[in-house]
Amino acid sequence: MQFRIINANIVSPDEVVGNASLTVEDGVISRIGCTAPADTVIDAAGAYLMPGFIDIHSDQIEQAIEPRPGSVIDIAYALQEQDRQLVNNGITTMYHSLSMLSRTSAHGRPKAAREDQILQQIVREIINPESTRLIDHELHIRLDMTSPEIVPTLMRMMDEGLVSMLSFCDHTPGQGQFRERAKQKAVLKSYDTSVPDEEIERRLDARCLAPKIPRETLIQIAELAKKKGVPLASHDDDSTERVDFAREELSAVICEFPVELAVARYAKSAGMVTLGGAPNVLRGKSHTGNMSAIDGIFDGSITALCSDYYTPSMLQAVSKLHKQFGMPLHECVNLVTLSPAKAVGLDERLGTIAEGKVADLILVDLSGDYPKLTAAFKGGNVASMLYYA
Repeated sequence: MQFRIINANIVSPDEVVGNASLTVEDGVISRIGCTAPADTVIDAAGAYLMPGFIDIHSDQIEQAIEPRPGSVIDIAYALQEQDRQLVNNGITTMYHSLSMLSRTSAHGRPKAAREDQILQQIVREIINPESTRLIDHELHIRLDMTSPEIVPTLMRMMDEGLVSMLSFCDHTPGQGQFRERAKQKAVLKSYDTSVPDEEIERRLDARCLAPKIPRETLIQIAELAKKKGVPLASHDDDSTERVDFAREELSAVICEFPVELAVARYAKSAGMVTLGGAPNVLRGKSHTGNMSAIDGIFDGSITALCSDYYTPSMLQAVSKLHKQFGMPLHECVNLVTLSPAKAVGLDERLGTIAEGKVADLILVDLSGDYPKLTAAFKGGNVASMLYYA
């Protein structure tokens, strides 16, 4: 298939090129700025042409599968609906972040998507070769440090090539995201307001006493991940020492959600991709009182964004950073395209608009109060075509 997009504002990594055109042939960007005849011409009408967003951390699938506690939706259907929602929010590559943790590690009743049987079903659906999806779906496993019995299953999954990204999580009270016990207690209370405070305290105490994966085992997991080409991430780092361990002993290349600005700066200076949450940008603050992603972005210590728990947030964050804070649009777009592409090793194919790159593209109208996606292309195929009066 060959087509040309005309009258577009093309967002490159370094600038926005106005009134530009681009030609796609056989799923690849073949020419930029050429006006030769094409089989099909799409008039962008002044919209911004951006690379498709690459979301390397999202647990939205958990909510899609279990929209209310105990109400589990058919997994294949939930993924199909996620597929449509993602592309219409500009995301063309999704890394679903699924938590692997034992029942003893859970804060109470685990979410359905974290039950081993359902999690394995989700994995099978994500990698199902017979599925026809609009975008690419990849598997990002979050391994909870308090789940040593899960390790053999994870090792098998990595050995079989099912895992595209791995992060190490530790939500033990008193450190990381929940350095203040009261914050973690408030989060748990929000899950189920009927649970007495005494029960929540008991659960937190039990979590503090839960056995953790030994250091030597973590290194073995990291070595297998490196062998399989699986990028590693640390999670909720609250000290430079944790960054050093993740980077030096586990070869982690991504620092997810550093909880303090100083830690984010340190991880960035050490060469790691520092990942913030786009919902944090929208809200102007962390939902657990940790560092502001906006502060980190303008400090230069947050270099990439993900949707975390709210799918529309990436597109809205790009718009807010540009329109409300005056950040150059190409820099905003790099946060959700080029930077995450580099983090997971996709930047040779994706993440920028350049000749020879895969034609994962979106058209966005930024003229109104909120951004509107008008079209999306995945591998040169139309994945979505929306029009607004």
